[in-house]
Amino acid sequence: VQQQIQERRQNRAAQSRLASARLAEKSIAELGVMFTKMSTLISQQGEVLERIEDDVEAAGLDIDAGHDELVKVYGMTKGNRGLILKVFGILIFLIVFMKLY
Repeated sequence: VQQQIQERRQNRAAQSRLASARLAEKSIAELGVMFTKMSTLISQQGEVLERIEDDVEAAGLDIDAGHDELVKVYGMTKGNRGLILKVFGILIFLIVFMKLY
């Protein structure tokens, strides 16, 4: 009888260890899935960051090109100011001359 009680205790202890081992195995499998998902998310974020970096670089190049164009336009209008003043002066002269004539 004592031997049967001893065997039952050992059997229960073995079953308890087996249940604990299975629980640990399940937890480890869940951790593996979580790490896989985390790896995927990090990879996707890396791709998004690369696209953002490319867009920022392209925007910087567009800003530089826009600045160059504005400098060109400013130079063209500055160079034409004399011509614009001459044409405006001739128009005023003609208007005054037509009123007097």
